[in-house]
Amino acid sequence: MDIANLMYVVGAVLILPAILFSLFAQFRVMSSFNNFGQIMSAKGITGAQLARQLLDQNGCSHVGLELSRGHLSDHYDPRTRTVRLSQEVYHTPSLAALGVAAHEVGHAIQHQQKYAPLMLRMLVIRSTSLINRMLTPLIFISLIASLFVTADTIMGMPAQDFWFFLVIGLCVLFTISFVINLITLPTEYNASKRARELLRTGNYLFDEQEYAAVAKVLNAAALTYVAALLVSMAQMLRFLGLLLMMNRNRR
Repeated sequence: MDIANLMYVVGAVLILPAILFSLFAQFRVMSSFNNFGQIMSAKGITGAQLARQLLDQNGCSHVGLELSRGHLSDHYDPRTRTVRLSQEVYHTPSLAALGVAAHEVGHAIQHQQKYAPLMLRMLVIRSTSLINRMLTPLIFISLIASLFVTADTIMGMPAQDFWFFLVIGLCVLFTISFVINLITLPTEYNASKRARELLRTGNYLFDEQEYAAVAKVLNAAALTYVAALLVSMAQMLRFLGLLLMMNRNRR
């Protein structure tokens, strides 16, 4: 089996398990957050209060703190240097809320300290944002074009050329997605590590039982980034293999 066929087969075999793992990771996140979102911290500090204190204590007093719309829409915006927390995190003194808030503060501290993977991720996303936005239209075009798979021409172009250039586009986009997810993984794991250290050293949690609960929430969230990396890798391999096979047949 040559490299083209191997890449295609590996990608095709991996895609379903990767998607199933992604669904499992999403379930774990929701389950962990719902579970520990019902358990209030003994010290009664809300996610917003914790985030503000951690930011001010770690040289990030200039970083804004805002309420974000949507369920679990928590994130750090490096463009505006703002931590945005969802309502269930912002206003709630739950163990899950403290873990999420500390994690997002971890990203702000990464930015303040110019943590290399975060800076690289920002550069890649800024450089490829326009190209990455083309992924959905390209997939939509490929679905529509599949209705005319037996046609000699598609959109005024010879069918063979049309499919070849479409696969090139998908290869580029899935490769970009893979690179972004590859850079994101250490960034997210490091933010969770920082969150655990901030909570432990700052004495924000009552006991080891609360610390273990927060760690479970952070670990569950980390699985989603592993899943995203696996899905993007499977898609990239599948389309790169297909592209190589199509290019060989065009010769």
